[in-house]
Amino acid sequence: MNQSLAPTIRDLARKAATGALHPLTIVDEVLHRLEHHKANPIFISTVSPEALRQRAEELAALPPETRAALPLYGVPFAVKDNIDVAGMPTTAGCPEFAYTPTKTAFVVERLLAAGAVLVGKCNLDQFATGLTGMRSVYGSPVNPYSADHVSGGSSSGSAVAVACGIVNFSLGTDTAGSGRIPAGFNNIVGYRPSSGLLSASGVVPCARSIDTVSLFGNCTDDVRRVLAVAGGYDEDDPYSIELASRSVPVGAPVFGVLEPQEDYFLGDDYARAAYEHGVTQLQALGYATVAIDYAPFKEISDMTYFGPSMSERTAVLGEFISTHPNATYTAVVRDAIVKAADFSAVDAFAMLHRLKALERQTEGETWSRVDFLCIPTAPTIHTREAVNRDPAWGSTSLGAYTNFASLLGLPAISVPNGFRQDGLPTGIMFVGKRTDDVALLHLAESFAA
Repeated sequence: MNQSLAPTIRDLARKAATGALHPLTIVDEVLHRLEHHKANPIFISTVSPEALRQRAEELAALPPETRAALPLYGVPFAVKDNIDVAGMPTTAGCPEFAYTPTKTAFVVERLLAAGAVLVGKCNLDQFATGLTGMRSVYGSPVNPYSADHVSGGSSSGSAVAVACGIVNFSLGTDTAGSGRIPAGFNNIVGYRPSSGLLSASGVVPCARSIDTVSLFGNCTDDVRRVLAVAGGYDEDDPYSIELASRSVPVGAPVFGVLEPQEDYFLGDDYARAAYEHGVTQLQALGYATVAIDYAPFKEISDMTYFGPSMSERTAVLGEFISTHPNATYTAVVRDAIVKAADFSAVDAFAMLHRLKALERQTEGETWSRVDFLCIPTAPTIHTREAVNRDPAWGSTSLGAYTNFASLLGLPAISVPNGFRQDGLPTGIMFVGKRTDDVALLHLAESFAA
């Protein structure tokens, strides 16, 4: 936790397992922090204090050898409220959509079995659609670094819960960057794994073919430890894959960076300067960098919100919206899902053909020369006022660097990149080839060390 009983998952779990820190002490601190941040709409629902203390007592009653074998023993976490937990409502950000599952999502079950302590279900942009964190009918989670700026979405609550020190890690989802944009805006780590690496069983989809569960933590080592537990083949998820990752490249890996003349920063000189500083830091670590043409990646990213790929959201939620016209919606989300029905199958196939051509282009022009990309997490950080003026642009404009990884199934991680000249946190993102997750996490950790 930030300013916590133990700064990392490794330290907290070790202290708890050895008896240096009782699970009840951890839970009481969590409850204190929940109370402290109660005015911030981070959670849609939380586990009762009685149930949290019961969980702590059950963990404390385990034999010492069992505690030591649990990698997340006593570690508090939260999940985005489109992820099922048995007995707790899943709302996906819409009260009328809510249901109470009888089965817990595959990844959450694995975390609980590893000794983690579930604190609650986090707020989100409705139906996990949006990148601002301002599309929830339950209120907009407040960025702890600036109440005037967005917290990022759609996994807003999941990121803010970690940034505020309420939990050590959390689960989000990432369809267009929702597991990375909030990390960059909240000075934490946000990781989107290779598609299929984390099971989506028990997750309300946004765009099922490109969705993934994502992970938030205070450092890359925390994310790696959670991935080691949560990852695993799930036969109930048709998109699930085994992790068959290559090791760290032999010799010093090469990073692709933006060409100097490229400017996708929406006129934000602070964001541009922060990115350039991050590239300089990467070079100072001894890594080689190669300027790349980002245009094909940008064209792929634009497909997420400006084409028939939006129709996949309609395929998931269109029937609910049509049969519940008076439900409590965020207007911009409802309208985007409804309007996406206007695209045809011909439009979709044309997009898929162009996507494949662009993927091949990036393989030949970029991935043949570099091992990883080093790019900004977001082109800027919007004020809440700017997003209120134009909610659609406020969201779509933030995905300039994140969207393509989802459409191509690539792993990507946003790590803190210091603070901008105006005092706001900023993130920098590393993207790898598919299933290069282990190497990606290793290299991201070397940057943050």
